[in-house]
Amino acid sequence: MMSSKRATVFEIPITSNGKDKIHHSVCLELHRLIDRISHVTLDIESARPNCKLAMEALCSLHFTLAKAKSVIKDCSKYSKLYLAITSPKILSRCQKLRNVFELYLAEIQDAVPIPLADKISAILHDLRGAQFSLEFAEEEARKVLLSLFEKNFPDKASMEKEELEAIQIATCRLEIKSALSLSVEKASIKNQLDEVNERNPKEKELLEYLMYLLIKYRKSICVSFKMETSH
Repeated sequence: MMSSKRATVFEIPITSNGKDKIHHSVCLELHRLIDRISHVTLDIESARPNCKLAMEALCSLHFTLAKAKSVIKDCSKYSKLYLAITSPKILSRCQKLRNVFELYLAEIQDAVPIPLADKISAILHDLRGAQFSLEFAEEEARKVLLSLFEKNFPDKASMEKEELEAIQIATCRLEIKSALSLSVEKASIKNQLDEVNERNPKEKELLEYLMYLLIKYRKSICVSFKMETSH
């Protein structure tokens, strides 16, 4: 159960970058598809298909590529803890993008020369076989945090014990193990809180609770990592 306490948020002049993101395998798979589709769209434009449906599909393909790139961007700038908890949304977005890519490429395929149609056919084959899944560490972090949120505690002591254990496991699995990585994570949450829409109170509550946990147990997070490395 989320605490009603709201932690004081301070400005942390550190921003996340590609090295800090999670969902590595998802982003790699998505990036691979984006790269292949981006290259073939140049060939499609050069071929100038004389078909209204194909041209409309090409425009939609460009729009879908931009949406796919935004998924990778979100994974690089959002909080790791937040991304782990909301990972089903990312997976769903990727699966929808894959289906839309397949739809538009299939509409274009019959309106281009045979050599280009063969290229598109190979990409369609890859799209149908594309798999988006979480890594074990990400799934473990997600499960331990969701378990914490669902619990009701008889007293403050038991709540704090469970909070500490959950945040230690989650941060360890997501490689938030140093003062620097902890600062990056808090900065990411702060940036999301600055952007969150007031009409989305659940997301705001989640982000505030994650910040509360990181600030309250910050010393224990780093101590836990030091104890691991000393053995």
